[in-house]
Amino acid sequence: MLCHTLMMMSVSLKSADVRPDSVGSIDSDVRPVRCHWEDEADASLCDEVLQGIEDAWTAQVDGIGWPEPILDIDGILDVYVSQEGGGGAYAYGEPEDVDPGDGRMGTAAYIVIDPDFDTDVRWTMLHEFNHVLQYSIDFAEPNYVAWEGTATAMEYWSDRSLWPLAEYVEDFQAQPWAGLLGDSWTLESAYDIWSYYEYGAALWFFYLESRVGDGSGAAVRDLWLDGVQETLENEPDFVDAIGMAFDEWTTGWLEFAIMRISVGSEYNPSWASPYEAEAFAVHVEDVLTPADLPAAVAPERPPLQTGAVYWRLEDVPAGETIRIAANGDPATNWAVFEYQKGYGSWKEGSDYLEISARGGDIVVGAINLGASGFDADDVPSASDVVLDVWAYGEPDEGGAEKSGGCTVVGRGRPEKAPASLVLLAGVLGTLGRRKR
Repeated sequence: MLCHTLMMMSVSLKSADVRPDSVGSIDSDVRPVRCHWEDEADASLCDEVLQGIEDAWTAQVDGIGWPEPILDIDGILDVYVSQEGGGGAYAYGEPEDVDPGDGRMGTAAYIVIDPDFDTDVRWTMLHEFNHVLQYSIDFAEPNYVAWEGTATAMEYWSDRSLWPLAEYVEDFQAQPWAGLLGDSWTLESAYDIWSYYEYGAALWFFYLESRVGDGSGAAVRDLWLDGVQETLENEPDFVDAIGMAFDEWTTGWLEFAIMRISVGSEYNPSWASPYEAEAFAVHVEDVLTPADLPAAVAPERPPLQTGAVYWRLEDVPAGETIRIAANGDPATNWAVFEYQKGYGSWKEGSDYLEISARGGDIVVGAINLGASGFDADDVPSASDVVLDVWAYGEPDEGGAEKSGGCTVVGRGRPEKAPASLVLLAGVLGTLGRRKR
């Protein structure tokens, strides 16, 4: 089923604002909201619609602090129960800045829900109302993760019983190479992968809130407020806004690239508490053992900008030293990382990351940080990468051991210890395609 909110926004560039038919309507007693129906048989659904919008307004505007939505010229937010919902639900707003003096590219939006949508109406309104708020702040933002991941996370912050559906998170964890710029439309058209990807990206927003917020969802709201601009040029963009939440966007996103490894494991963090099952683990390209080293491994699919790829090195003896380095497209900036038993570290640049094994498995990987001057509004593109993994103490390709006896250079890499950031998973601790 499709919640084609952002798709409808792009279509609107070529079409007029043609709303569904209305043969009757009812108004909320407490909010400026009107529910319309195009078939008298569906009129009773408006009671659920209005309750859902009222609850969403109270939770998201009064509670979390989103700015009041921009309303139509009559001062009303309209919701239509209509077959034009296409089997699902969407929010839609004309791409026209209604107040050029407020510093935002904001517009009024309305909501359409199909009467045959096989989902909970109130739950859907919590989601679609957040899209109305997004339209009011920055309709020029094109990123699907920003739109759908935020709205899905806001369902939870509106009602703490509504964690994202399991299949959303499974799909997001299954395609980490798609990063912040991937979405279900790209995955299907370019890779023939059917996915709820951008809805599962709520997992990233839960992490972000746990790191820089107070648990209410306000840090995610601030991403939208930090991304506002006065023109259709989308600067700052969604990734820029992440950089305002952290020292750099790479800091927050690299942290998450590491800490998402703990999801679905015995170290499952509190910000992903319902997702303890192994099915929620991040996708690992392959499994290596110390006997396989040195190794040079490539992912099945090269990562898009911000995308990460992972391998698991099993049964590494405690005290063993492993080194990893990204041998990738030289026009792309790379980082490598490792994760063991709830802790992780990373290294940006062309140098290697040195790892001291704690005994057991180590997950290692690389992340595409984009070319110099990378902009999140650019068309996503993939870059080839090979991860070099070798054991400290191995001879290099020429077989010569470095003098001094205890250190050698593997695969031609320079001998230099990296600076690393260490994180603790337990301390850091909730319609593309719409199923409900």
